[in-house]
Amino acid sequence: MTLNEAEVAGHAPTQLPADHVSRVIAEWHEERPDLPVDPVEIVSRACRLAAHFMTGIHNVLAGSGVSAADFAVLATLRRAGHPYRLSQRQLMTELGLTSGTISVRIDQLTRRGLVRRDPDPSDGRSVLVTLTEQGERLFDAIAPEHLANEARLVAALSPAEQAQLARLLHVLLIEFEPVAGGRPDEPLGFAVVPAHVGHARRAATGLPLEPGLLIDHVRPGGPAEASGLRRGDLLVGVGDRAIRSLADLAGAVAASPGDVTLRVKRGGRAVEATIPARTAKTPARAARIPRTG
Repeated sequence: MTLNEAEVAGHAPTQLPADHVSRVIAEWHEERPDLPVDPVEIVSRACRLAAHFMTGIHNVLAGSGVSAADFAVLATLRRAGHPYRLSQRQLMTELGLTSGTISVRIDQLTRRGLVRRDPDPSDGRSVLVTLTEQGERLFDAIAPEHLANEARLVAALSPAEQAQLARLLHVLLIEFEPVAGGRPDEPLGFAVVPAHVGHARRAATGLPLEPGLLIDHVRPGGPAEASGLRRGDLLVGVGDRAIRSLADLAGAVAASPGDVTLRVKRGGRAVEATIPARTAKTPARAARIPRTG
């Protein structure tokens, strides 16, 4: 069964017109039916949509003389609130850029008078970047049309479908980027690697590829260690809920009415571990567990 044929969110499957990706999938099913090509339906479509989205965004911004990359810097400073100032390192982190790339972008915006660089009085090694009045006016002039354009780009989806897609993209993205506000595994006293990293590690060692989160670190003296969890365990459930993502784990822990019962696979055995409620939902006070993968 292909992803187009699968039932989604309780709706009956709908026969869709063929797109480029569906033709590719059909050709692979014909040529190499042994290849598990269904993930191509997601990854390839996401890549192709990203290209279409960036073209649409570029077309709207082109008249202002601001590139999409420039606009991202202005938007990040504007949403920081008055005085619309962040350190260069904060900008680098927010935008996921290297120091060299963010430096070049800030140079370009500085020359146009849209941002200003100032030494950080509290740290001689740091630079503060501030949105100028000209930059603020430009952003406020562009933003309404930019947002209207983004609404047009997803207009084929109903509000409910947009919300559903946004949630699924959120679930997937937090497996690749740091989680804002703390990870759901920290209070439990262990750290898991992202699902795709755990999948790759198990494949490399010849272990079965099954849904779950691979435990990479157990904090010494923490609740997970006391409950008997070990590095290398595969977390497959919390209570009666299956776990395959950080989003699943966060939701399951939040929904647990009392003690948190973790179900893991250890080798070929199923193992349960219980973490008391008083520790499971309390932020860890020890050193933060490192993000791995």
